[in-house]
Amino acid sequence: MAERDWIKRYLAPLVSAPGAAGLTDDTALMATPAGPVVITTDAMVEGVHFLPADPIASVAQKLVRVNVSDILSSGAEPCEALLTLGWPADRSEPELARFAAALATELAAWGATLIGGDTVVNPAGLFLSLTLTGTCLGPAPVRRGGASAGDDLWVTGEIGAARRGFLDRDAGQSSSFVARLQAPELPPKAAAGLVARLATAAMDVSDGLLGDALSLAEASGGGVEINLDQVPFAGGAAGQAEALDLATWGDDYQLLIAAAPTSRDRVVQEAEALGLPISRIGRIRAEAGLVLLDQGGRVNLPETVAFEHGRIGLSATRP
Repeated sequence: MAERDWIKRYLAPLVSAPGAAGLTDDTALMATPAGPVVITTDAMVEGVHFLPADPIASVAQKLVRVNVSDILSSGAEPCEALLTLGWPADRSEPELARFAAALATELAAWGATLIGGDTVVNPAGLFLSLTLTGTCLGPAPVRRGGASAGDDLWVTGEIGAARRGFLDRDAGQSSSFVARLQAPELPPKAAAGLVARLATAAMDVSDGLLGDALSLAEASGGGVEINLDQVPFAGGAAGQAEALDLATWGDDYQLLIAAAPTSRDRVVQEAEALGLPISRIGRIRAEAGLVLLDQGGRVNLPETVAFEHGRIGLSATRP
């Protein structure tokens, strides 16, 4: 099937925005909502971010969700998307149809719409990239760098589900964690409102809780203290070694939120109203660096506190 036929049959039916021109043009006219707009992009590569045997619907879900988590952490709601799709010649047309259907469903679930992109045949395996815009719910996006010393540090949901899914799949086991590895669970879209109203800084947890918390603190000009025993680990954690493994793996896509201690009650109340699990796991410090505590005692830091992109010799089998 020719590229223009892919677009006409599988991608054009996904678009509804007038500015997309039915995917018949080389440009798209973006919407101009009342609030400021943020934009993010994430790429996924077969064999790195997912495996060839993963369900194609879960690949579409993950592609959208890894971008949505960035938008939510900015205190914004998803709006419009551009897709780059490098489709292998050896993947079937029915699989392309399943991918397009899953992409349409996932975008709609977050209130987003496809407005354009590019498609190619890729002989090296499936490659995907999504660029997603978001409409800020406040006067400006929430950044990583706005926290102050003494601010509480919160995390939504659970940490470590993807790591457990990886271990289960590696052992040949099928589990709910494997499904959460393939299509991560995110906070609801309404979590963006909580971030916009109460967060001094925020980001998503993609490269490991410890490393991402340190990144947020460093962007804010300080350090961070984390209570390992307060972190909500998926399936619990049998001891410090397992806790550290789960806290440094990544692929969680939950929200890491700094907020003033005076907002503590409001954070809890708003999260409860949304049905959003949220845990206070530490605080921002004036002093640089990461301090780990467990039951009040100091914990030695692991050699690596986060997944490191592009590191020479790093295994490419994290999905």
